[in-house]
Amino acid sequence: MKFKIILFLCFLSLLIPSSSFLAQPREPLKVYKVAILPFLIHSQENLDYLREGIYDILTSRITVEGRIIVIDRSIIERILWEIRPMRLDEAVAKEVGSRAGADYIVLGSLTKIGNYISLDARLLAITEDKPPLGVYTQHKGLDDVMTRIGDFAQEIAYKITGRRAIASKPLEGKYPYHRPERGIIGPEGLEFKKTQTFDFEIKGLDIGDVDGDGKNEIVVMDHHNLYVFKYDGEKLSLFRKIEAGHQHNFLTLDVADVNRNKVAEIIVTSVIEDNLQSLILEYEQGEFRSITRRAGWFFRVLEHPKEGPILMGQQMNSEGLISGPIYQFIWKKKSFEKGPKMPLPKDLKIFGFTLGDIRGQGKPDIILIDEFDYLKILTQDGKFIWKSKENYGGTLNFYDTTKKKEEVYRGSEAPPWRVYIPGRILIKDLNGDGANEVIINRNQAAGVKLFQRLRSYESGEIYDLTWDEIGLRIQWKTRELNGYISDFQVKDASNDGEEELVVALVESPRSGMMDKKGSSKLIFFKLF
Repeated sequence: MKFKIILFLCFLSLLIPSSSFLAQPREPLKVYKVAILPFLIHSQENLDYLREGIYDILTSRITVEGRIIVIDRSIIERILWEIRPMRLDEAVAKEVGSRAGADYIVLGSLTKIGNYISLDARLLAITEDKPPLGVYTQHKGLDDVMTRIGDFAQEIAYKITGRRAIASKPLEGKYPYHRPERGIIGPEGLEFKKTQTFDFEIKGLDIGDVDGDGKNEIVVMDHHNLYVFKYDGEKLSLFRKIEAGHQHNFLTLDVADVNRNKVAEIIVTSVIEDNLQSLILEYEQGEFRSITRRAGWFFRVLEHPKEGPILMGQQMNSEGLISGPIYQFIWKKKSFEKGPKMPLPKDLKIFGFTLGDIRGQGKPDIILIDEFDYLKILTQDGKFIWKSKENYGGTLNFYDTTKKKEEVYRGSEAPPWRVYIPGRILIKDLNGDGANEVIINRNQAAGVKLFQRLRSYESGEIYDLTWDEIGLRIQWKTRELNGYISDFQVKDASNDGEEELVVALVESPRSGMMDKKGSSKLIFFKLF
C-alpha cells in the first residue's frame, strides 16, 4: 500500500507544473545581459580588494550559460568615463545600462564602521517592467557579508530566468571571505633603505653613467628641474642641479646611452603651455649641455630585446593629444634625427608600453597599460593575448591642453583637456632562470576613480609578474608604501655589481594643484 501511494505521488508530480516552470519568462530562448557598476566603498581603511571580490562573486554566480551574460566591465568603465556622473544613483545606473545594452544593472555600496560592515545592493530592470530587487544587511566581520552577496547574486539569476541556479564552486584563490596573501615575499616585503625627505615632488627617476666616470648616477626630476645624485649604497650626495625654468612641465625622464658614446644621455619630455619643448642633455667638459632642445616630440627610451636602448619619438596632433606613428631616432654626427617608423600598432601610444619575450616564444610581445589602467599583452601586430583583471600603474603625471576641451556641464566653462602619462614597465630576468618577468607599479586609489580629472592615491606597491601559460601571475611584491609611486627603476644604483629596485615615493602629492608643494623620497630595495 505504501509503495502505491509513493507511485501515485510521483505520477501527480509529472502532471502538475513546478513553480520554477511557472516562473520562467515569456522569452525562454532570450539571452539576458547584466551590467555591474563598481560598488562604492565607504571606509577609513583601504578596502579596494573587496570591490574586486564583490565583482568576482557577482559575475560567477549571476552568469548562466546560454541564458545570462555579464557585460565586460571595461565597457562599463568606458561609459562612466564618458558621462562622468557626479554620483552613482539609480538614474545614472539606468543610463549606463541603456548605453551598454544591458537588460539589468547591479549597483550598490559597502560601508565599514568599526567592526561592522553593511551592504546595500540593488538589481534594476532596464528593458523590462519589473520592480527592483534589493538587499540590505549588516554583520560583524566579512564572512557573513560576502556570503550574503553570493546569495543575492543567485537571487538575481533566479529573478531573471525563473530557475534556481546550482550553487557554483567557490572562487579558489580569490577574495570571497578573506583578503589573500599574495606573492612569495613575507609581510615586511623586501629589505629596503630610504633617503631623507626632499621638499619637492619627484616626477621621474632613472639611473646611468651620465658623467663618464664608469659609475652610475641617479637622476631625478621635479616639474622643471633635474637633480643628479651620486650614491655609494649608504650616502646620497647631490652632484648637479639643472634648472630649466618654471615655464616647463617635465613629463618623463630617461637616462641611457642612445648615441653609443659610452656616456648616458638625460632625455626629458617637456611641455610649455600647449607646445612640446623636449630636451636631451649630455655631459661635456664638466657641464651638462643641451644636444637637443625645444624638440616637438614626446620622447621615450625603449629597452629593445635585440638592439638595446633606443630613442623613440611621437608627435602631438592638432588637438594637443599624443598621436601618430612612433619613430626611432638615430644619432647622426651631432644630433638626433627622425629615423624609420617602428613596426608597432598604429594606435599605440609611446608611454606605458614596452617589448619583451615574456611567454618564451622566442619573439617579443607588447606589454602595455591601457587607458583604464589594465595590463595587456599584444603581439607586435596588435593581436590580443591577455588582459589583467586588476588595475596596475596609476599616475598623477599629466599635462593640460587648450587645443581640446572637456565637455561643458550645465553651461559652465569647458576646462582644458587633461592628458595623463602612464608610467614605466620593465622587463627583466631577475632570478636568472631564463624567463623574463614584468616589473610594474600599482598605486591604490583613495576612492572610486570615476572622473578623469580627479585622481588621488594613498598607497602603492611594486609587483613582479611572471607568465604561467594562462596569464601573468604575481611572483613577488614589495610591502605597501604609504604615498604615491611616481616612478621606479631596476639598475645598479650603488655600483656594487648588483641591481636594486629604486622607487620614487611621493608622500604629499600635489594632485593637480599647481600651488601646492609636494614632498618625496627615494627607497632602495635589495632584490636577492
